[in-house]
Amino acid sequence: MVQNATRTGAGSSSREYGITFECPPPLAVRPRAPFTLPVIVAVRPVGAPRDSSVQQLVVNVSLRNESGTAACPGLTGTLTSSVRSRHGNTMNGFGRFSGLAIAQPGRYRLRVMLGAASAAGVTTRDYIDSSVIEVHTGAPVSQRPTPSQVTKLQNLIPENIDLSASDIAAWQQA
Repeated sequence: MVQNATRTGAGSSSREYGITFECPPPLAVRPRAPFTLPVIVAVRPVGAPRDSSVQQLVVNVSLRNESGTAACPGLTGTLTSSVRSRHGNTMNGFGRFSGLAIAQPGRYRLRVMLGAASAAGVTTRDYIDSSVIEVHTGAPVSQRPTPSQVTKLQNLIPENIDLSASDIAAWQQA
């Protein structure tokens, strides 16, 4: 059950978690070309989570049409990530999606959904949609991080999401 569509910006007192893009997807990519930078989301509790049976948080990314109203095929890469931090798998931290690529030209959004796993199963707790991504053959082959993205990525190195200074240096040279 989705309790809030974060992209609308409307808050809800029923929300247990908030999701934000720490490293959003690029605004333009070539078809079938993997994104240079990983897409990273931050997950934070909103107040004290009410469900103490939650054992793990997980995030999943999917491809949506431009308006976000329908699922689309053609997204490849690492589509699921546990929520991790420097303290291990936690109830607040970061999810990382790497090697994402979109197969067909068009205008799309990525939707990241937060799932809470417990002994009773997995339930969707929240989601966030990206800005529109234009997929076309004239897009840059790679996307270099901006100085502010470099700083943000460097700050994420200790967060147990498989980032290193050498990764960031390679992305700067892409």
